[in-house]
Amino acid sequence: MKFFYEDLEIYYEDSQIDNQKIQSQTNKNKCENLPSQNYDSDTTQNINEKEKNNNKDLQEIPILFLHGWEGSTLSFKIFYEAMKTNHRCINLDFPPFGKSSFPKKPLSVPDYSKMVLALLDYLEITKVNIVAHSFGGRVAIELASKTKIINKLLLTGSAGLKKRSIKKILKIKIYKLKKFLAKIKLFPQKLLENKGSCEYNKLDPIMKQTFINIVNYNQKKLLPKINVPTLLIWGINDKETPFCFTKVFKNNIKDCEIIKFENCSHFAYLEKPQTFLKIMQAYF
Repeated sequence: MKFFYEDLEIYYEDSQIDNQKIQSQTNKNKCENLPSQNYDSDTTQNINEKEKNNNKDLQEIPILFLHGWEGSTLSFKIFYEAMKTNHRCINLDFPPFGKSSFPKKPLSVPDYSKMVLALLDYLEITKVNIVAHSFGGRVAIELASKTKIINKLLLTGSAGLKKRSIKKILKIKIYKLKKFLAKIKLFPQKLLENKGSCEYNKLDPIMKQTFINIVNYNQKKLLPKINVPTLLIWGINDKETPFCFTKVFKNNIKDCEIIKFENCSHFAYLEKPQTFLKIMQAYF
């Protein structure tokens, strides 16, 4: 499905729509197989009422999946499919990834947060549980600290904190010095080209500025404002968002628990999918 927000076209999946399509086809098949003399409005109404009652078995609070940078609805697809049996599940593509459109201006974490809120409002969802990975965690933190729409948070390898080692700080300082020297013609400009992260270098100007907006946005001060139960699932060998991040989250979020995945990296949820799914089913 597509949802329009400002100048963006956002692709999303909604298991409620998926189930309605399946039920509609099921009802059609049931009616077609009924003897002609029993095929009346009362019969079809009974079928529809039965399907409605089946829907009531779904947990009331939906689950929203928020993928990481350069991810898409495919990132959480296996969990979306597994959880939609008992929960309404929403899965989306953050622009410009997956099937969503390309932004015409640089975006920030608050921008992404607002588009998620707009989607939930469009879907008439007033409370939601969130499962988020990496960049998706940034958006989840923004929502949890500034709105009351979240019921529970499950963060895995979440970004949101500044990660700068002494080595990294020195590299940045040296680069800035070289940039200054290049500006006054004391350092070759060509030697500055193609510096920075691989992710950054392959972006176009709009997404480069978006990337800068995101990585420079430190959300540590927002953590104490999160008042909902928060579960952290983290790979002990995560190098993108180090395991030490969990200590900061734990110390700043009132109701926060940690589950560590041994021998797992930044994509711990995909490295141990069955374990992740069992925890998610128990948590929600």
